[in-house]
Amino acid sequence: MGAILSHRGPDGETISDMCGRYVMATPASDLVALFEIDEAGADLPEPSWNIPPTSTVPIVVEPRPRDETPPIRRLEAARWGLVPAWADDISVGVRAFNARGESAAEKPMFRDGVRERRALVPADGWFEWQRLGDAKTPYYVHGEAPISFAGLYAWWKQPDGAWLLSTTILTTASTGELATIHERMPLVVSPEMRDAWLDPTEDGEAALEAVIAEAGEVAAGLTLHIVDGRVGNVREQGPALIAPIDAA
Repeated sequence: MGAILSHRGPDGETISDMCGRYVMATPASDLVALFEIDEAGADLPEPSWNIPPTSTVPIVVEPRPRDETPPIRRLEAARWGLVPAWADDISVGVRAFNARGESAAEKPMFRDGVRERRALVPADGWFEWQRLGDAKTPYYVHGEAPISFAGLYAWWKQPDGAWLLSTTILTTASTGELATIHERMPLVVSPEMRDAWLDPTEDGEAALEAVIAEAGEVAAGLTLHIVDGRVGNVREQGPALIAPIDAA
């Protein structure tokens, strides 16, 4: 999901090998109903048809409660690009807007998130670029309704004392038709798996393995089509960016 983006994390792993541009144009009020939100945070971002890393995006979280009360599902605004609590600088997040699902539980950058800070990142769909020689063709991948990427989140204390909420999107190996476009795809959580994925009391590694196991089946239910190359410019906006165009 992205304009052929690749960065290396602190441990040398290539983290952001795809998934660098997506669409979240569904109003927050609709997300509240769709994801059964208990509380919506302040300053939620406006709809966008062309979201790049470091943007503010909506995420769904269920923080572990401090007492015996049930967790509260929240819709929050987060910076896309994970900044872990131990980071020295916010710039770490620029290199961590994706995490490979197959190895996230083992990586210092992401393992705490897998254990107990899992998120859903709502999306209408994402863009992926197919490279053939020197040519790059953008595709839009989507479902019939908003989907949810498997994400992780973290809180980081900024120099001014304010807390920053950030997120990363997990990826996995592409399957089916998507594999002809790019070797990686975002890990999409089915509606049936959303509760278990968010629940901080669930075993995180088991939850991740379960979501990866159904990734191919979930991806098979998605649709893709070629879109205008203007999407490669982060300044471009509007529903025309996701409209199908003639490939001829």
